[in-house]
Amino acid sequence: MDRTRARQLGLPAREVTLAVNVLAGGLDVAKFNDEPGDGERYDVRLKAAEGSFRAPADLRQIFLRASGGRLVRLDTVARWEERVGPAVVTRFDLRYSGNFFATPKVSEGEAAAIVKQVAASSLPRGYRVKMIGRAEEFEKTAGYMLFALVAAVVLVYMVLASQFNAFLQPLVIMAAQPLAVVGGLAGLWLTGRSLNMFSMMGLVLLMGLVAKNSILLVDLTNQLCLQGRGIDEALREACPVRLRPVLMTSLTVIVTMLPAVLGLGAASDTAAPLAAAVVGGMVSSTLLTLVVVPALYSLLEHGLRRWRKADTVTGDRG
Repeated sequence: MDRTRARQLGLPAREVTLAVNVLAGGLDVAKFNDEPGDGERYDVRLKAAEGSFRAPADLRQIFLRASGGRLVRLDTVARWEERVGPAVVTRFDLRYSGNFFATPKVSEGEAAAIVKQVAASSLPRGYRVKMIGRAEEFEKTAGYMLFALVAAVVLVYMVLASQFNAFLQPLVIMAAQPLAVVGGLAGLWLTGRSLNMFSMMGLVLLMGLVAKNSILLVDLTNQLCLQGRGIDEALREACPVRLRPVLMTSLTVIVTMLPAVLGLGAASDTAAPLAAAVVGGMVSSTLLTLVVVPALYSLLEHGLRRWRKADTVTGDRG
């Protein structure tokens, strides 16, 4: 549309587009019933006679009434070009939208991050990207799983604090959980699996599985300390005793998960990421728990004893 020419003739752009829309496309202007009281109503559609517009050049037949009452032909204030356009105008959240789908070779989270990064640098102002389908569900699931992970850690700490009647020893036991998460992510990387809903469920599952090894070790060490043994002596005695049950329980989980990790059996696409995360976390937590937990236990208990002695000496002087 030549807006300058239309303004000189006193033709608002809205009237020009409305005239073309009514004559070429049609406009519902009323409704009617065949008989009074009939519940079925029909639309009354106003448009040009059928066959009036067969080619773009036929739009010259449209005349517009300019200011002063004179008629102006449409091609006086507008011209038309043939261009490629959308076959269907789609909407999403009451806004114009264009949908695109892909099956990425990377994880869903990484693919979504790439799309958002490219969109931020290339989309014009006022446009944005909104994830739908699996990508949208992945974002929601990531938030839910993060909440479940935090809740699992808090609940494990509360249970351990009540079981051992202490506030610091549960932290020693829970030191295996970060080690398990690192091992779970390493297991996903080694097996080529992605961090998806099922693998995140495996990481949450690890929060409860890996704590048992530390519980076995710390519990026996506490019992030996109550019998009069020193901290280091109790650890040297408890570690060999608890080595067998720790290895047996961990190997049981690892061996039972191996077929799923290898992709054997039904539903391997969903079970394999979960199993890979669990196996990797169990391997790393089992190997490192036998080293890290005794060291942390020794540092904590020696530090508490020194603090109690210093507090006792200060109290006596007072």
